[in-house]
Amino acid sequence: RQTRKKLISKAKIKQEYYKTLKKEDKNLLLPTFYHEIFDSDIIERSPASSLSNDSTKEKGRKDLKDKKEIKKSKINRKSKPNPFYKVFQKRERVQRERCAERESIRQERQFCKKKREAYNALRNKTKKKLMKCNYKGQPVMKSRIDHILSKI
Repeated sequence: RQTRKKLISKAKIKQEYYKTLKKEDKNLLLPTFYHEIFDSDIIERSPASSLSNDSTKEKGRKDLKDKKEIKKSKINRKSKPNPFYKVFQKRERVQRERCAERESIRQERQFCKKKREAYNALRNKTKKKLMKCNYKGQPVMKSRIDHILSKI
């Protein structure tokens, strides 16, 4: 029961706090990008003639109507800038660099593997030629002489 009472009292205190904030001022230090967005929307919506000719009360009413229209219409809402945009860009760049590095390493290994296979194939070919023997078991001198001459 005591914990429940504590929770209820905390909730009431929070509720009163938010009510007083609402009564005092609705525009309590909004971030600058919000001000830029709202100012540009209001300037675009209000015609130039109404700004110069109307009285201050009418301007205030029109501004309130414009603000209400902006809030109501989902189409005219501009999306809030993503606070993690730079982090996402940096992460994507790092991932692209890693992928490029992995790809270059993979291509380099593949090139070395092909080179090694070609070398082993040539070596096996020369080994077969040099290991040939005649019917008495003696090495065939023709292939050995050709091999020595090819080196020169």
